[in-house]
Amino acid sequence: MPGGFAILTSNQFDHNNIRLHYMKSQESGPPVVLLHGLSDSWRTYLSFIPFISSCYTVYVPDLRGHGKSYRAESYTILDYTYDIELFLTELFSEPVSLIGHSLGAAISLVIAARWPEKCRSISLIEPFIFKDRLDDKKSRKYFKGCLEACTKYSDIDSISKNIKETGTLARKRASDFLKLDKKTIKTVLDRTIFNGFNLDELLSKIVCPVLVLRGNPKLDAFITEEKADYLKRMISNCVIEYLEKSSHVVHVDQPFKAVQYLLDFLASV
Repeated sequence: MPGGFAILTSNQFDHNNIRLHYMKSQESGPPVVLLHGLSDSWRTYLSFIPFISSCYTVYVPDLRGHGKSYRAESYTILDYTYDIELFLTELFSEPVSLIGHSLGAAISLVIAARWPEKCRSISLIEPFIFKDRLDDKKSRKYFKGCLEACTKYSDIDSISKNIKETGTLARKRASDFLKLDKKTIKTVLDRTIFNGFNLDELLSKIVCPVLVLRGNPKLDAFITEEKADYLKRMISNCVIEYLEKSSHVVHVDQPFKAVQYLLDFLASV
């Protein structure tokens, strides 16, 4: 599996008052767009980019309210999707492969359903697409803790000591929280993030190839076996891979195995 060092450039997308920061690799092949999860940033894919950019040209934006991208008044899944659809329309004249984690996977799903001509394929890493997750006590406790930490503290050391993550991951998450619009977390806690999101309707419109990477529910992964079976029934061209040693952050827990699944899938479509 190719890998090594990737040269990235920092760029700014600015169109119709939508201002998204994004990183881009050197031109290496067809475009692949990576979309991060809630309260994260483009840096979540640092371990992936060297491998994927050896065969593909990689684009990694910060979503609205995250990283160096603009702040907005609303943060529903459909709001994030509006930005990314515009990003794809203005930057690409050909279909792209989308890879999304959690919230980024939900955005990828909406794009593929509403604008199938824009998608060569979509890869969904632990997709945040089932509304019952909003009622999960562990998830709510986690996001309440994140909101409290980034509201109370304004430095990496203090935030990293007061969140669930530990070690270098805690410092990385703390750095992301410092650049985060707190309203992004509040939309999860008040359940408005799913406003206008109809999963059955969206899945019925998917025509491109789909890969789903799911972790172990015993380690707090989102996608249970029951939900995986549902996705297989609803999507005609869908491959689902189970990474038993992974939590919700599959790409962090088992990056090499996850990226191998992704590269094999991208090569097949």
